Amino acid sequence: MRTLSILCFLVLLLASSCTKNIQDLNVDSKHAVNVPAASLFLTAEKSLSDDYTTTSSGIAPFRVFAQTWTETLYNSEANYVLTAYNSPDNWWGYLYGGASSGVLNNLVDAKGLFASSVTDAGILRNDLIITDILEVYTYFLLNATYGNIPYSQAENRSIPFPKYDDAKTVYSDLLLRLDTCIAGLNPSSTAMGSSDVIYKGSVSAWKKFAATLKLKMAMLLADTDPATASAKVKEAVATGVFTANSDNAQVPYQASPTGNTNPIWQAIVNSGRHDYVPAALLVNTMNTFTDPRLPLYFTKAPDGTYKGGIAGGSNSYALFSGFSAQWIAATYPSDLLDYSETEFLLAEAVERGFGVSGTAEQHYDNAITASILFWGGTAAQAQTYLLQPNVAYTTAAGNYKQKIGYQKWIAMANMGWDSWTEIRRLGYPNINVVSPPVGQTTPLPLRFYYPLTEQSANPKNYTAAVQAMGGSDGVTTKLFWMP
Repeated sequence: MRTLSILCFLVLLLASSCTKNIQDLNVDSKHAVNVPAASLFLTAEKSLSDDYTTTSSGIAPFRVFAQTWTETLYNSEANYVLTAYNSPDNWWGYLYGGASSGVLNNLVDAKGLFASSVTDAGILRNDLIITDILEVYTYFLLNATYGNIPYSQAENRSIPFPKYDDAKTVYSDLLLRLDTCIAGLNPSSTAMGSSDVIYKGSVSAWKKFAATLKLKMAMLLADTDPATASAKVKEAVATGVFTANSDNAQVPYQASPTGNTNPIWQAIVNSGRHDYVPAALLVNTMNTFTDPRLPLYFTKAPDGTYKGGIAGGSNSYALFSGFSAQWIAATYPSDLLDYSETEFLLAEAVERGFGVSGTAEQHYDNAITASILFWGGTAAQAQTYLLQPNVAYTTAAGNYKQKIGYQKWIAMANMGWDSWTEIRRLGYPNINVVSPPVGQTTPLPLRFYYPLTEQSANPKNYTAAVQAMGGSDGVTTKLFWMP
């Protein structure tokens, strides 16, 4: 009996020791559980910049689509074969994110936590609005890449498989959200400060960013809904859009650690890989224009000329121009929205009769000058460039879409998604005609097809989305804003 009593005591003691504070076993002592809202915002801001700027063809092959860059040996994306590295899945995943990652997930989580860490009502309001502006920007990228997307249910964690909303309806709501953000920002109060690496919490700068984004989004509708485009353009200009390169939305990168460096440096310098060269279409066009940005963009090829690789071909890295030291520097910043782009949009708005002051030529000249200065050129170089008959607005070839389209494409050499989008919108340069890839499998993609993971994990809503877009999930399916 005494032995049995001792055994029972030991069992009870063991049970007690095993169950005491058992919940502590679920605590990850190496990672923070309660993340500050400002840190989540900063993570989202940097992730958005990295995703937009990356050279990875497995995430954002847009420079390759636009033929500002092209591939060397592995040229699947240059020939529009997107299944090789699953860029449609990855672009979607990086912007939406999983349970605790991705741009939108971090922004949503930040909005939910600001109230617990910000006690000043004015600062809290501005923090929430600035976060919402970046949400709008991110949804804009998704909407204009895929078409119909999860939106109304996308941020509801209790709905793991959200429905897809009509792309045009989503777009209208994004513009409405921008209007609300612009009206709600209060420049007399501050915002999140150093946790915002783009504008350091400057509310007036974010208001100008929101108005410029509104201008940009409005012009996407110019061909299919000119009435809405015109009205929104005039409202944006009245609010105040970018007026100088100092307004540009840039994320500054650091020399170290590696995770904080320019993604282009990571891909080209740090990796030691030679996967890309400048594309022949861009280099040849700039050569024809005697463009002063050539040495600011590229190095010379071994034969002493500026030479680009053939789109879709197997290009030997050693035979072509490389990228300039500043472009591939670890600290070279991203460029999410800029003044040169703004002036090109205003030039186009004048041509379309949208009630913008100034002439198309003035805005066009401002845009090109801003780009040359931004890349390190001089005002004198810009003036000389603009005097060339094949560059000057009154004598350059083609209609306003061609004149603006080509020069905007040159200026957007480091803005891959926007470069591709402006080609899709304006039609210039017409890649399918002037430089079809040598092994292309389709014409220039007009959109990404939906992620393969959506087809398998969310088949009901995926199928409904495809049917709503005309029954095809192909890359040549037109989106609602395309003429």
